[in-house]
Amino acid sequence: MARPSPTDAVTHRHPPACTVSTSSDIGPRSMSFNSLPWHTPSTCQTTTQAMTSTVPAKRQFKIMRHLRYTCFTVYRRLFSIVFLANVIATVLVFIKYGYRNVPSSIVTTAASGNFFVAVLVRQDFFVNMLYSTSWLVPRTAPLRLRRLVAKVYENGGVHSGAAVAGTMWFIVLNIMITGGLVRGEAFSSTALFCSTWALQVTLLVILFCSHPYIRARTHNTFEYTHRLGGWLAIVLFWVESLMIIATKCKALGVTIASVLVQHPAFWLLTATTVLLILPWLRLRHWEFTPEKLSSHAMRLHYTQNLKRFSCLFISDSPLLQWHPFATFPARDREPGGSMVISDAGDWTHNLILNPAKKYWVKGLPTYGTLSMACIFQRVILVTTGSGIGPSLGYLLDRPEGQFCRLIWSTRTPVHTYGAALNDWIHEIEPNALVLDTNKTGRPDLVQLAYQMYMLYKAEAVFVLSNETVTRKVVYGMESRGIPAYGPIWDS
Repeated sequence: MARPSPTDAVTHRHPPACTVSTSSDIGPRSMSFNSLPWHTPSTCQTTTQAMTSTVPAKRQFKIMRHLRYTCFTVYRRLFSIVFLANVIATVLVFIKYGYRNVPSSIVTTAASGNFFVAVLVRQDFFVNMLYSTSWLVPRTAPLRLRRLVAKVYENGGVHSGAAVAGTMWFIVLNIMITGGLVRGEAFSSTALFCSTWALQVTLLVILFCSHPYIRARTHNTFEYTHRLGGWLAIVLFWVESLMIIATKCKALGVTIASVLVQHPAFWLLTATTVLLILPWLRLRHWEFTPEKLSSHAMRLHYTQNLKRFSCLFISDSPLLQWHPFATFPARDREPGGSMVISDAGDWTHNLILNPAKKYWVKGLPTYGTLSMACIFQRVILVTTGSGIGPSLGYLLDRPEGQFCRLIWSTRTPVHTYGAALNDWIHEIEPNALVLDTNKTGRPDLVQLAYQMYMLYKAEAVFVLSNETVTRKVVYGMESRGIPAYGPIWDS
């Protein structure tokens, strides 16, 4: 049987301005772009020159590229800044007081302060504040500034850096308490020793399961230890802090209340506890109307009105698992909206097979990576599979006057996601490039993204796909000096 022409798998609602020839070198499953139709912004000559241009070589030496774009991402730079600042603080404290004379109050305050920051950075309202503030940067601002601001979604480096640093301070505290117990010091006791080490083990288990390698292979374990272990850690932290303060109050002959109000760790622990409780005060049971698109995809409709670029976390067992999905508004300004869910794991597989009418929703809907595209004048969106959900949401709510082009690579788009959704995509983005990989094979998205970037003189490329494709395309763009952004899986 003859291989179908690549043009048979490209969905376009307007006739092509011209036909160009390109090539792909991704491998035996890659598609050949011998006759892709391209909509031209100006002339056929311009289009042909842009689309036949080869992807240039990567900049810098390989080791430098690896260090800059893989080892020292913005996320890891933020992690390093937070952690190194704590290491310096630890050294300065030891120099000032000496190893055996460091006040336990300083160590507990440092630990609780770091955990407060770690929890704060993950709060819905704080995340939304970061994004909302970043959106204020005008599209007329220097591109260098906007390139930097758009990396705001990598703020998780602060979360992980503070959490690891807080655990480091606890190791210091445990060594002090253990040494004091061995030396028979008054402030140390067997009960304090046990509670402190129980907390230390809990923190270490949380950190171990949070490592990207472990998290990717046992995601459910990560969620359970992060949530349930985090609650247990706060309880043990309260027990330990109160025991330390009670021991000192007994030695000084003063009341616990008089010491608590003067202890920074008490207020930091109180604030952290409030932050952990806050999202649960907004726990709601929403009604959804499931629409089965195919055996691989489901669309959930809801009637509540959400802000633009919102991401909704839903669950059928709120104490255990939460799953985020990008939302997009309903058609014709009707109330509510919907989200597309594809089969990407056990939970989503069960949802598609047996959708429920109600799911739990917690906290505030949050903004995501793609929302930062609004600070650029001209952008290219590259997505695969159910990444069309957030892409559709962005196209519907993008800033007025912004130029945006969509590349959507997926298997049998009409069969998998329905004719209605496909028609809607072409209605709001008539020149979207939709590639049916069932007929063409997997496209070289790095090459496609580069050529579209050059063709339309874009300012940035945004990628929404699985981890492998996202990392590959973002790296392929950044290593050639092109601003590129996509979700990260480090935190």
